Amino acid sequence: MKAVNGGLAIVLVAGAVLAYVSLHDSSSVATATTRTGKVSTGTVTSSVSATGNVTSAVTSSLSFGSSGLVTSVNVTVGQVVKAGQILAAIDPTTAKSNLASAEAQLTSAQAQLTTTEQGETATNRAKDQAAVASAELSVSNAATSVTQAKAQQTLDAAQQAAAVAAAQAAVTAGTGSAAQVTQAKQQQAQTALKDANSVTQAEQQLASSKNQLTQQRLTATANAAGATEAQLAQAKASVLSAQVQVTTAEDALTKTTLTAPAAGTVLSVSGAVGDQVTSGSTGSTGSTGSTGGATSSTSSSTGFITLADLHALRVTTNVDEADAGTVKVGQTAVVTLSASGTSVDGTVTAVSVQGTATNNVVQYPVTVTLADPPDTVKLQASASVVITTGSAENVLVVPSAAVTTLGTRHTVTLVKGTVQTVVPVEIGLVGNSSTEIKSGVADGDTVVITTTAATTTTTGGGFPRTGGLGGVPGIGGP
Repeated sequence: MKAVNGGLAIVLVAGAVLAYVSLHDSSSVATATTRTGKVSTGTVTSSVSATGNVTSAVTSSLSFGSSGLVTSVNVTVGQVVKAGQILAAIDPTTAKSNLASAEAQLTSAQAQLTTTEQGETATNRAKDQAAVASAELSVSNAATSVTQAKAQQTLDAAQQAAAVAAAQAAVTAGTGSAAQVTQAKQQQAQTALKDANSVTQAEQQLASSKNQLTQQRLTATANAAGATEAQLAQAKASVLSAQVQVTTAEDALTKTTLTAPAAGTVLSVSGAVGDQVTSGSTGSTGSTGSTGGATSSTSSSTGFITLADLHALRVTTNVDEADAGTVKVGQTAVVTLSASGTSVDGTVTAVSVQGTATNNVVQYPVTVTLADPPDTVKLQASASVVITTGSAENVLVVPSAAVTTLGTRHTVTLVKGTVQTVVPVEIGLVGNSSTEIKSGVADGDTVVITTTAATTTTTGGGFPRTGGLGGVPGIGGP
């Protein structure tokens, strides 16, 4: 083992000499100092540190869901409210009117559905029968009118023909003139045209009456058979649509009043009595402020009134990429409030899987929920966070500076009297300043601890003075 260690020392010294010769013009070099320490049984703890600001885990942004004039604002900033407490209200007149209209439409649709489901009543059946009888009478009357019109047409034709014949006979007898014959023929033609029109009109009325009779008979037959599946479906759809309108109107009426969804503290009031607010808008007209469109949320967006639970606090901090993999939900943390120096226990409740890059540095948001925050803490207060990412109790412990790592191989330098020996070790948890040793050393062993520091040197010949090479037997040892 000594031969091996001696060879290693020569290699390291040669490397140090070559490094110096290559960089002899530099103004500074790294120097190492050594001391000794003991292997002991204890606890190794690893942690991650970061900073952030205190926020509430439960924030509600409340805005009116209906349009109207603000009639009351019952809270002020900083006031503590209970769940269900009325915070503000707008004039409900329009919302009430809309609800009444929707309810009337629902009543009508329900009545129509009932009628459709029941089918034809005795009264409706009697009405259908009367309508069919009336249509049959109309057909009969129209047929009589056609017969009468045709009879009149025949009679007029005979009379006009006789008049023309008489006029012609008078001319033959020398008692008449040709003008009288022409006049008789003109009268004959006019009468024939009038009678033809009368017959046509009577026949058209008869055809119309027959069509009406057919339609009425079909209607009576359909009514007697009851509603079809399509008619029932349509009636039910009308009721459903009317019910949706009522629900919407009821919701709008409810939203004319802002009510605290949970106990909390008022963070902001963005309006006053007399302001005109519009449903779904982001602003109000009046003396103050604006309103948001949503009625309630757990975001920090500004509404007419914003509430927060000051007893459910958390700190969201950003952890560097190198440390983010060790942070897990459920790990304990200590949150220190910068202003007062007060420390509060916390627990990691969220670790984002998506990081953000700033100047090529990637960080991941981590949320730490405070267990019992003091009443004096303020929102957005600065805080530092230390998250315990690992802990090993009742294990062999050495200062981390005593461990030399090359790839996957770890060694420590043991000191026994004046002899230093490099031995391989199996490490466990690596803490912030100490490392768990699973094998290779025993409780009470003495190890070399190497500390590296920068030393200013002078350019030119000669070698700078170094503090020795820790972990190499016989070189720079105590």
